[in-house]
Amino acid sequence: MKHLCEEIKFKGPISVAEFMRSALTHPLGGYYMKGDVFGIAGDFTTSPEISQVFGELVGIWFITLWKQLGSPKDIQIVEMGPGRGTLMADMLGVNEKCSLCPRKASQADPIHGVHMVDASPGLQEVQAQKLAPNATLDKSTASIRRDDDITVHWHESLETVPEGMCTMFVAHEFFDAMPIFKFKLTKDGWREIVVGLDKSPDSQYHFCFTLADGPTKPSAIIMQYEKFQKNFKEDDRVEVSPDSYAVSNRIARRIQKNGGGALFVDYGRNYTVGDSLRGIRNHKFTDVLSKPGEADLSADVDFSFLRESTHGIAAAHGPITQSTFLRAMGIAPRMNMLLQNADAKTRKELATAFDRLVSPSQMGTVYKVMAITQEGVEVPYPFQDDPLMEKA
Repeated sequence: MKHLCEEIKFKGPISVAEFMRSALTHPLGGYYMKGDVFGIAGDFTTSPEISQVFGELVGIWFITLWKQLGSPKDIQIVEMGPGRGTLMADMLGVNEKCSLCPRKASQADPIHGVHMVDASPGLQEVQAQKLAPNATLDKSTASIRRDDDITVHWHESLETVPEGMCTMFVAHEFFDAMPIFKFKLTKDGWREIVVGLDKSPDSQYHFCFTLADGPTKPSAIIMQYEKFQKNFKEDDRVEVSPDSYAVSNRIARRIQKNGGGALFVDYGRNYTVGDSLRGIRNHKFTDVLSKPGEADLSADVDFSFLRESTHGIAAAHGPITQSTFLRAMGIAPRMNMLLQNADAKTRKELATAFDRLVSPSQMGTVYKVMAITQEGVEVPYPFQDDPLMEKA
């Protein structure tokens, strides 16, 4: 908070994107730089933390895609923003147990390496403990070797992840935390909504949203994009994440060049959203500007924007709802298998987890799933028309 106050005093109001970037990833006080913020003891719970079945089904999807691509001999897996490492641990568990897996057929494991992209040193330690509890993270190489001989590597950004190999990308609740810019359409055109200091004597906050006096670089550059030149009326607001577009575009280019695929799972819409920026602390919503660095900040993902980032480069599939994806991948029979040997307490927990993941009143339709493959590849299962998308 002190850092942001001084910055605004020095150079005036800052973009919402700059505020988010500092609040989430500033090395001295950013929210994600503190370590484990997930689960019941943290501020929010993600799908992989709700049930192991989520990660298992995502793992099966990638194995199915790998077979669809002709079972390439060497692949690498890249996870963007891997949280606690739970999703990757469950995906790699499928690599050991799934009947589709080469290990079950006594073939060489095609996984050449796993690469975790996370800027938080604290979370890297948590992920290492989750993925390789019997080994120690080698900080000089930022890597660790698991009992199954798969080496896991850590990177602060996608730029340092090796190229030249078929790559499977997964990003779960990654794009929602990417910085956004906010804009409002005025009679004089698009104006940026920025963050300034709140000097009101009766205010409980240090910051406030305000409208820029005139055009800013973001409003002059971003809002000239054709997407924002039609179907909007005065006073409409939009949120735009150029960083999300750039990351999705880089992933698409890597897939175009090296082969592979990507799976994005996040909450959002298949169109541009107005006001969705939110703060979450202790599993409750809190004011976005109240305690920077002490609350998670996120916004609905514009999946239509991610699709556009792949245009002419790779093929985008979806989005479809999480409910449709998980049901098609077999969540019901998998849950039934677990129920057969469960006691009463565990059965109740499994039923609750199933409902949270697939019910339209819970996460089922709020969360969407999108895939990217090389152009010309057959549409991967289960990315067909989804009737639930009409209501989502």
